[in-house]
Amino acid sequence: MKRIARICFFFLLLAAPACYREMPSVASLDVQLVLRPDEPVAIDLTQLEVRLQNKNAAFGYVKHPDASGRVHFDVQPGKYDVMAAGWFSSTRIAVNGASEEFLLTGTDLIDATGQARAPLLEIPLNVVVPNPVMIREAYFHGSSTLEGANYTKDTYIEIYNNAGPGGQTVWLDSLCLAAVYPYNSTTGNNAWAGRDTIPIAQMFWMFPGDGHTYALAPGESAVVACIAAVDHSGRATSGLALNRAHFGCWSETLSRHEIAAGVVPMVLYMTGQGNAWALSIHSPAIVVFKPSMGVAAWQAQASVWESYEPGKSSGTRYWHIAKDWILDGVECVDSPAGAIKRLPGTVDASYVWMRSGHYSGKCVTRRLDFQDQGIEVFMDTNNSDADFIPDSTPQPRLKR
Repeated sequence: MKRIARICFFFLLLAAPACYREMPSVASLDVQLVLRPDEPVAIDLTQLEVRLQNKNAAFGYVKHPDASGRVHFDVQPGKYDVMAAGWFSSTRIAVNGASEEFLLTGTDLIDATGQARAPLLEIPLNVVVPNPVMIREAYFHGSSTLEGANYTKDTYIEIYNNAGPGGQTVWLDSLCLAAVYPYNSTTGNNAWAGRDTIPIAQMFWMFPGDGHTYALAPGESAVVACIAAVDHSGRATSGLALNRAHFGCWSETLSRHEIAAGVVPMVLYMTGQGNAWALSIHSPAIVVFKPSMGVAAWQAQASVWESYEPGKSSGTRYWHIAKDWILDGVECVDSPAGAIKRLPGTVDASYVWMRSGHYSGKCVTRRLDFQDQGIEVFMDTNNSDADFIPDSTPQPRLKR
């Protein structure tokens, strides 16, 4: 989907653990959802779901706001974030917004400066209009070898044209796939939280072509094998025949990557080091993007788009993408407890939660919205919790 950027307030937890010892048993929070004054679309705010997620446990509180966008919570003191989302099927418009982590002490809300303030949180809302390019399925959890060892070379990402009957054909040429940094949702904090750019982890891959080489018609898929575009049926319990993938992430410089004849190689752009594209096995955040100025011009501006982690002057330098370049994204977690957000609310207001164990051979797949004239249209509300089914059996739509 094309994202219409909105200015959002983000809050970071800066309070010491000692605060918990003096907390009362109940903390109150008022959340005010805010639409842009000149928003041309009429939105019934009562249809939105507001989730107050406890960051120290895998549970949350869900309510619907009143007509003014106001909702009140009485909860246990602790670390939280807020996610608001709604989907209007008649107009196919999604509305969402999110905050970063904050602390409710029972009397105050601790904001990004470490100062206590009244427990009122404003959440600016993003109104999202459809873009046909989407991630339909992502398989990253791994499986087992036939001998019982852990196996991760059978990962893939499936891109889908969700335009529906009569919709536009899209060209994959020069679109890019990446995992964002931090690799995992459990790293403790995201130094880039609240910024307009998002760091890429390790490397990214571009679809080849001259602009009109690889067409994707409405209802069609393109499966990208992330490490080994080969038949895994003789190697792993997943049995995935990724020798029939449309594209493969392959380069001579990456010793762990493989590709079968007939699979089109993606174009590698290294942003770090390694011998394989290391998708997190439990909590990747994956994006499809296209730089507004083109990949070559973007890469030529290293002084603008490549930098160290905020607050550091050495170590790894990360290439960044503007959040407005992202066509679609999905953020995955093992559990919402302690999970950090890496994608902004304009890309993904939530995350899809995988309950299955690592190496279980499960994936995340889109929920079907409706089918018309034999073409499937999938949910795309910019809220992965609503859009994706976790712990699904992989069913990539491979070449026949």
